[in-house]
Amino acid sequence: MSATLFDFDPVRVAAWSIIAVATVGLLVLGKALLVPLAIAVFIWILLGAIKSLLFRFAPDRMHVPMWLANILAISIIAASVYMTIVVIAGQTQELAAAVPVYQANFAEILANLKQSLNIVELPTTESLLGQLDLGAILSWVGDSVTALMSDTLLIAIYVGFLLAEEHILPAKIRHLYSDPDKAGQISRLATEVATSIRRYIGMKTIVSLLTASLSYAVLAVVGVDFAGIWALLVFFLNFIPTIGSIIAVVLPALLTLLQFDTVTPFLIVTAGLGAIQFVIGNILEPSYVGKSLNLSSLAILLALSFWGLVWGLAGMFLAVPMMVMTGIVCAQVKGLRWVAVILSTDGNLMTDAHQARSN
Repeated sequence: MSATLFDFDPVRVAAWSIIAVATVGLLVLGKALLVPLAIAVFIWILLGAIKSLLFRFAPDRMHVPMWLANILAISIIAASVYMTIVVIAGQTQELAAAVPVYQANFAEILANLKQSLNIVELPTTESLLGQLDLGAILSWVGDSVTALMSDTLLIAIYVGFLLAEEHILPAKIRHLYSDPDKAGQISRLATEVATSIRRYIGMKTIVSLLTASLSYAVLAVVGVDFAGIWALLVFFLNFIPTIGSIIAVVLPALLTLLQFDTVTPFLIVTAGLGAIQFVIGNILEPSYVGKSLNLSSLAILLALSFWGLVWGLAGMFLAVPMMVMTGIVCAQVKGLRWVAVILSTDGNLMTDAHQARSN
């Protein structure tokens, strides 16, 4: 009898196919309920990370009650959201006024390129913008933002209930099984998963703030327009490994090329932002956050496309955190370790890095 590398089980394949189709259908049909809930869980985890930092850096003799930690954490997030809205709203009119100038500069760059390369015909600015279909893109972004804003109250309610019941969640998990040993294993697994996710989100937020601040300094020194908006964009893009870092350098650099008459500011911005991303992403972040995020770039790209198609802009923002959660959970479950291996870059599981650091 010849040995086969893979055993094909039609029943198992059919079962997994049905589960996959049902899951996608549930995600699409339940979008109105699941998106606010997913965002609420993300905010709840972020609040937990902030509270952990407050407890860690509090003086030894100072006892911070949980209710006070909750208020401080919520205040920090609320202040951050308010500042983001103020920065964006304060530069909206300036951005609208600058768009025609950028279009004119882009047309001039195309004309100079045509003349220097002796090209007979180049696409016009209008044709390029028409091919991009900016109207459809802006409409998609606008619909996603509008839907997110309309769910603000629902998200706040979800977060409130999660905060109110977080102290009884361990007891609920322990009561899922009548066997004390099994219940203890599940409780320890849930605690380890929650700690890993909370640590990742907390440390990643701090690193993203540092990256955004340094990027803002470079853009402000050079005199690039809308440095505050670009810094916010860098902060959010830093949650997307590899792809987000590239976009965070390319987009501000392209704006610099359209804004100034010389190439020098473009080179300074490209070199400065590139150096920041390289040093933080390859030196500081691995030593500070640890190699807890070991996701395949292809898997990230596919996840962004899938969640963007299913849940819109909110799905794209939640894609990587959800991949991190999936990878950590699957790495802890014996029958699903293959999922964590597929999601990883080199086959090493996310929890392996945590175990290596603890040892």
